[in-house]
Amino acid sequence: MKIIKAICILLLAVASLQLSAQTTFQKVKSVKGIKVTVKAQGADMFVVIPDTQPNQRYLASDLPEELRKDGLHLTIDGDIGAIPPNVRMIGTPFHITCIRVSAADKKQYKLNKRKWCMKK
Repeated sequence: MKIIKAICILLLAVASLQLSAQTTFQKVKSVKGIKVTVKAQGADMFVVIPDTQPNQRYLASDLPEELRKDGLHLTIDGDIGAIPPNVRMIGTPFHITCIRVSAADKKQYKLNKRKWCMKK
């Protein structure tokens, strides 16, 4: 019984440390009119890659579900965030403020509209 209590206390301590380690989004700079391509990273994770910087990846967690299509070209505005210390991420944090899609991509990917603006 004492061992079970000790294990439970240890698990609660680890869980509380994990929650306290989570940081909030820290904006580094704002960008406008970046042309990017959506790329799938696994089954359910998507990143956006700037066309002018193919080695850079942005992890846009607020990318609408409708736009999570591998190879889709977008023009986006948003805020680049800082990667928290001691955290390994698939891409640089990015909050999207506005998304635009070309008419050709709208037709090819059967999208409902060409422009999305997110609320802050």
